[in-house]
Amino acid sequence: MPEWSGEEIAAWARLHWPGGDPGPLSPEPLAPDGSARTFLRLVGGGDSLVAMSNPGQPGENRAWLYFARHLGRLGLPVPRVLAWDLEAGLFLMEDLGRTSLQEAVRAVGDDAPAVRALYEPVLEILARLQARGAEELDTGVCFDGAELTPEFLRRREAGYFLEEYLCGACGLTPAELPAGLEGELEEISRRAGRARPRGLVHRDFQSRNIVHEGGRLGLVDFQGARLGPAQYDLASLLHDPYVDLPWVLRDRLRERYLELRCTLGPFDRRAFAEGWPWVSLSRLMQALGAYGFLTRRRGRRHFRPYFAPALRSLRRLLEQPACGELSALRELARSLPQTPEVEPWPQ
Repeated sequence: MPEWSGEEIAAWARLHWPGGDPGPLSPEPLAPDGSARTFLRLVGGGDSLVAMSNPGQPGENRAWLYFARHLGRLGLPVPRVLAWDLEAGLFLMEDLGRTSLQEAVRAVGDDAPAVRALYEPVLEILARLQARGAEELDTGVCFDGAELTPEFLRRREAGYFLEEYLCGACGLTPAELPAGLEGELEEISRRAGRARPRGLVHRDFQSRNIVHEGGRLGLVDFQGARLGPAQYDLASLLHDPYVDLPWVLRDRLRERYLELRCTLGPFDRRAFAEGWPWVSLSRLMQALGAYGFLTRRRGRRHFRPYFAPALRSLRRLLEQPACGELSALRELARSLPQTPEVEPWPQ
């Protein structure tokens, strides 16, 4: 299906504008970040809305619309969907704001209490999502799999890390990979995929997908949500290369999340602690694989600065006693460049 032009998206949005024709619209393209979708902020008739175009992706679009409604019913801060055309891949939604949590954290700099204050309401949202998100969930709508299983994590996270980061961005050949690495990746994926407790996972719960506008929060990019280990979204948030939080603060925020989560119903803190390092490793491998793919295959060089904080976090986790058996991955991580010289994919 052909892509919609900005003019075509705006014309469709005008037809579905709440309250009737808004008159002339001022379209503002929004950076798609890692997505292949097109986003436009449209200002007109005294209102600001966001249009999204994603033609030719019916499964992903159905999942996005379903989770916008599902999470909204749970009282979570997702955009209200005002109009949609699933066949065309067009959506018109509430504009949650321009500023992300990443930008809000950068604005307060090294003020640790201010950073912690920014994360407190985010942790409250995450605790509610984890406690209630799986209620009456239709997993048949989940896009690209209903659950984060060991097999899924091995293929789509550890495998992504191996193909797009180690062999792609870092340029390693299979012969240069250490003996025992494959087995260690299998073990990480097995332990992460079987980690308990379970619940609904947003799957990309990081600072650039959390809107922070004048103290108001919002969640976006939830189309990949599915069931999985409760540790996954917290690992995405605390080991987020986009903000690279101090480790002392990561530990405090993790403890605060656990306090909040335990007030919302039964929760096995011991099982959470056992699964935490393994799920954290899996998530960081996914991030490194994504940066390799986006910089090399899609030419999005603005992701290049985030290799280094992701690798530093991976190295630090691998030094923990719980990961002592992962000697091949630990030695390999120590040898990798902080920022690989990524060769663009041939056009």
